[in-house]
Amino acid sequence: MRPSWSIWFGVTVLVSLYAWAGSVASRPEMISLTLEPGYSTQVRLFRFAEDQLRMRLIFQDDHSRRRPELGSSGTRSDSDWRTTGLLKFEDPGSAIRIVASMPDAAPVNYEALPNSAHWEFKVERNLTAGRSISPGVWQWPPTSKGLKLQPGTNIVTIEVLTVEQPLVGEDVELSVNPALGFYNLMPNVGWLWPSLLWPVFAIILAVWAIALRRRKQAHMP
Repeated sequence: MRPSWSIWFGVTVLVSLYAWAGSVASRPEMISLTLEPGYSTQVRLFRFAEDQLRMRLIFQDDHSRRRPELGSSGTRSDSDWRTTGLLKFEDPGSAIRIVASMPDAAPVNYEALPNSAHWEFKVERNLTAGRSISPGVWQWPPTSKGLKLQPGTNIVTIEVLTVEQPLVGEDVELSVNPALGFYNLMPNVGWLWPSLLWPVFAIILAVWAIALRRRKQAHMP
């Protein structure tokens, strides 16, 4: 193998490993969860660096009926958390409390905020590690950042503590936010952000390979 092709091959291997690491860091984990007090499940999370557990609940919505139990993102007129330190929602929806825990770490309670996003046939409710002061009122920003995840593999137990009607017994998806994303990322994995542009790298490597092949053909007798 000529030196030029050896360099191309080495760069390709390094870029592939870099893109793989980025895909691992940017992949959300999805697990099924039944909103029943006492229901528990486990999720295995890998992290390259220290992170906080950030989650959201995803509900099915067929648009055929209104679901006030999921709440609304509209805040009250007297809610300016920058001055009051309180985030107040007009319609918080049915309360949901979940606890996340790991061996050798203190458990952390999470509460569901009202409807955070709505698309196609799904409704999203973010989970916050902040504790509500009263129905629909949270101290903001939260005093707790959430359960701390360590570098390597983390086995996290998720348990449903309380659920208000009419959500009791509903099957939902729990999505664990990744450490890396286009618009949101943990600072200690910022070095992986360019890996999200892997199609650009792939095009560059392909053009490079074509140029090497053409040069080889040009020098053939």
